Amino acid sequence: MSNTFNLYNIILTFILCFSVSAKSEEACDGEWTVSLSNTSVNSSARDRGDLWFPAYIELSKSLSSCVQWIEIEPLGRGGDRIIKGPQSDVVSSLSDDKRIPLAKNGKGQYVLKTLGKRRIRFWLYLANGRQLSPGVYSGELGFSINHYAGRERLRYAQFKYSVKPYVKVRINGQGKNGLSFTGSSIRLDMGNLTKRNHRVLDFTVQSNSSVRVWLASENKGNLVNIEIPNRTIPYFITIDGRRRSLNTPVEYRMYNASNLEGTPLKIGVENHPSPYATAGIYQDVMTVSLFAQ
Repeated sequence: MSNTFNLYNIILTFILCFSVSAKSEEACDGEWTVSLSNTSVNSSARDRGDLWFPAYIELSKSLSSCVQWIEIEPLGRGGDRIIKGPQSDVVSSLSDDKRIPLAKNGKGQYVLKTLGKRRIRFWLYLANGRQLSPGVYSGELGFSINHYAGRERLRYAQFKYSVKPYVKVRINGQGKNGLSFTGSSIRLDMGNLTKRNHRVLDFTVQSNSSVRVWLASENKGNLVNIEIPNRTIPYFITIDGRRRSLNTPVEYRMYNASNLEGTPLKIGVENHPSPYATAGIYQDVMTVSLFAQ
């Protein structure tokens, strides 16, 4: 009689354990989505030109209570080369919501902890993103959630970022050596034109590609007396160590303007000494245009 009672207890205990396990697996079910933005947020000064793209994972209430981490795998790329550019892979990685790099597991996958949250934010990081060459940059990520019931579910997200060529220019030396400017209008006082005078237009150029510099003179390289237009004084420019006349437009190409600090562009301006020139004010309008290629 005693043996029969013990056997009943053993069978009953086994049935209860199985029932609890089945209920937990059903409870850890639900929907989840992945969102990866193709638009970067504003970088802070310390980022030195890096780009940060926000991403989110949304878990249903039931999943958030049982999913402890999410594994993220760059498809077809190395762990620190998530994104491929037009010429080569780009240094890139994933970080948590505080921009701390995510750890990797033994399979080389990034591990993002959920910490019980329903909405988990993380970042896609592109090193020196603001200096990327023009073109399309893309990649694909695979996401899997694992919970204690042992089931695995997959999601995928694609990334595509287009970079256009740009050029920025800054004029230096306000109030020095006869130079003054307002906006994009520059005034250069050459001084006493009876003597040879040398001035320098000092620019800083920043671009993510090569830059074409185009210079043209309204009076074909001559300073013209504003009261007696037939009285002129020729002048010339010096760019990259070469003396050039502006009787026709001058073109110059910069190939190394792609850095955060910018690249100096110095254009020397020098008049021909004219000791017998008619008194008066002489002027010319020189146009300096820069084009990102």
